[in-house]
Amino acid sequence: KTIDKLNWLIKARFVEMFGNVPEEERVTIAEICKIITDGTHQPPKFTNTGIPFLFVSNIITNEICYDAEKFISEETYTELIKRTPIEIGDILLSTVGSYGHPAIVKTDRRFCFQRHIAYLKPKSDMVNSEYLRGAILSDNVQRQIDERVKGIAQKTLNLAEIRKIRLPLPPLKLQEQFADFVKQVDKSKLAVQKSLEKTQQLFDSLMQEYFG
Repeated sequence: KTIDKLNWLIKARFVEMFGNVPEEERVTIAEICKIITDGTHQPPKFTNTGIPFLFVSNIITNEICYDAEKFISEETYTELIKRTPIEIGDILLSTVGSYGHPAIVKTDRRFCFQRHIAYLKPKSDMVNSEYLRGAILSDNVQRQIDERVKGIAQKTLNLAEIRKIRLPLPPLKLQEQFADFVKQVDKSKLAVQKSLEKTQQLFDSLMQEYFG
């Protein structure tokens, strides 16, 4: 519940800082990203070990989880990365099933991903990655996403619709202030998560001691 409230605090801060931007002052995602594409459309040849291959389930917490069940070889990675030249600051966005979840690439760890994940490379001189993630998570943009998904059995957010999504583009300095706020809240979330993990470890230890 504490983590949920901290996530809500970030959304509230975004609305406080950027919620009153008039429609004519908003821009499309296409205007602020150098690349908008998706992962490989052909299932690669998987290996037992190697470079992680990620699916939508790896980003539905709005963070990238590298616990992969599928892996690819160096050769396959070298080929796939030409289409999605992943760098720190890029954003992955789920587009099928549990769509609308953005996650920022925060490390230089190598990976590739499936076609149900969109790949956004922000123009760093225009938009801060943490700000862009916050904008995508805002109620306004999530509403636009809900309106743009296609399909009945399996709702899908296609790339053409992603490009049309509109959001505020405040001065970079203001975006960076928001990013700093998120960073501080994330520290609190990490502290809570560590506390939960320690509590679980203690519980497991006691269960083992008393009930073997």
